[in-house]
Amino acid sequence: MRRFAGSLSRVLALSAGLAAFAGGPADAVDLLFLPKVDGEFAAGRIDQAFKLLEDAVRDPGTSPQERIDLLVELASRRLKHGDYGDAGEAFAAEAQVVMRQKGASAPELGAINAAAADAYLSAGNGQQALDLAQAALRIDRLFLDCKSSAMAADYTRLARAYDLLGRRDQAQSQSYLAASEPARCAASASVGARNVVVTTDLSDATAGSFTRVKVFYATDRAATGSDRPEEFFGGDRGALSFGTVEVTVPREHKPGAIEAPSLLKLEWSANADRHFVVSRIETMDEDALFADMRSTLAEHKSDSAFVFIHGYNVSFADAAKRTAQIAYDLNFDGAPILYSWPSRANGLSYIADEAAVRLSGRHLIGFLEALTAEKGIKHLYLIAHSMGNRALLDALELIATRRNADSIRPPLFDQVIFAAPDEDAALFGEMVKTIRPLAERLTLYASENDVALLTSRQVHGDRPRAGQAGAAMVVADGLDSIDMSVVGADMLGHSYFAASASALTDILWLFWRNSPPPERCGMESAAIGAGKYWQFDPTRCDGPVMLSALTLLKAEGAAALGKLDTILARLSADPDKRREAAEWNAIRKVMSEAMAVP
Repeated sequence: MRRFAGSLSRVLALSAGLAAFAGGPADAVDLLFLPKVDGEFAAGRIDQAFKLLEDAVRDPGTSPQERIDLLVELASRRLKHGDYGDAGEAFAAEAQVVMRQKGASAPELGAINAAAADAYLSAGNGQQALDLAQAALRIDRLFLDCKSSAMAADYTRLARAYDLLGRRDQAQSQSYLAASEPARCAASASVGARNVVVTTDLSDATAGSFTRVKVFYATDRAATGSDRPEEFFGGDRGALSFGTVEVTVPREHKPGAIEAPSLLKLEWSANADRHFVVSRIETMDEDALFADMRSTLAEHKSDSAFVFIHGYNVSFADAAKRTAQIAYDLNFDGAPILYSWPSRANGLSYIADEAAVRLSGRHLIGFLEALTAEKGIKHLYLIAHSMGNRALLDALELIATRRNADSIRPPLFDQVIFAAPDEDAALFGEMVKTIRPLAERLTLYASENDVALLTSRQVHGDRPRAGQAGAAMVVADGLDSIDMSVVGADMLGHSYFAASASALTDILWLFWRNSPPPERCGMESAAIGAGKYWQFDPTRCDGPVMLSALTLLKAEGAAALGKLDTILARLSADPDKRREAAEWNAIRKVMSEAMAVP
């Protein structure tokens, strides 16, 4: 939005930082615009504050997605000030932008039109409320039906609109439909719920060129109604739902990478031969999910699971790919699980994501407690990235408070890893005190070179973020704080925890051995004030070699050395295999050293 631009370099730094929490493209937008609006409100200059928002909406340099986010903000502010008619107009304008972008039957239009109708009802504008309530019902009939309570709310909203217009008979009819909706849905459910399965056509891929990774998921995203796995879930809030998602990983995959189409290579769409592809999604109820999980664990002779909670600006599909990449690179033989909260997957929706992730923390509580009660899972690991740490922290703090964490023996979780957390550093330090008894080990990965968190710090009034190292490093009793500043897996230094083979090796040590930092490769002790933390030096650990050696050793045990010796004997007899033999020798050396570690 050109109108908001101050210093060009500052705008580019801010937009690049926040858009890249998930590695997405950056838009040149000054994200300090909303704090400026807040300042106008705080100073009592209400009209000026609203003018700033309205001018931004009308600015021809504002992109459609920016305009949607600004209209949501405008509507929210109008509601807070009791300007219900103006709020209704803002919501209705948002619906028009969404229709132009995604069509007249876009799933999110149900919630937007419902919000507009509610605002008009509060303003006493019966006809506008009726028109938009009918529009909301039309969309919800297409996509929701008995999947949520939205339909009953739609009928109630229509009843109120008709009543406001003095049309009593029609109001009574809609009230009856609202009251009877639960019974109708219960009768429909008794006939038997049908799982939804959507797939991607992989016929253009070469047989044997990729591996399928099955990921279990829980999400409070709303379904979009799309039959394409990549677009099955959107960024709107929904009821908690469950299922499995299959992701293909190309055989030529490099540890830490999520291979995707590149315009530089003239690749216009994903192909399983070369790229990660979300190939299948199957929905199911919670009982079916856990039954499937038990079956998978039994098949793999495993009793382990990890849960990954993604960060800001991440779609469901991208979160599934990251979960699959971690599982694949760690050769994880248990159940990889994704908890996906309704991020809008848009670099301009930071504030909306902040609100959504906090609510998801409440939904996450029940799912985590169900996992801890699952008898087939004896080892449960948690990994949260960036803003996803807020959901995890809230959930763990409430679990600890409700269950008196100090009395829980053994702890509920083996490892809890806070990767680049976008949370206030001081608040994080306080929450760790409550959470500590819930896990065998708490690990914080932080970086001094995390541009994304530097941007977040600026947005939050220069308050240090928990994922920042250097002078802002959080140290606390019972927390292993690791400075990963020298691991620059991406240009903004934010996704190093899973995009670097060296960092993945450290996670593997944690999962497998619960090893303290001194027993893991590349760790050097350091101090800040009276606190102690660890600096990770990847140059002391050959990441790919370490990862290969540890995954082999974990899978095969001591027998892995014998198998490697057989391979090396065969390779050493062939002069053309010297390079391959040298690689296997390096793996064997690391494996021997790892076996010596208690």
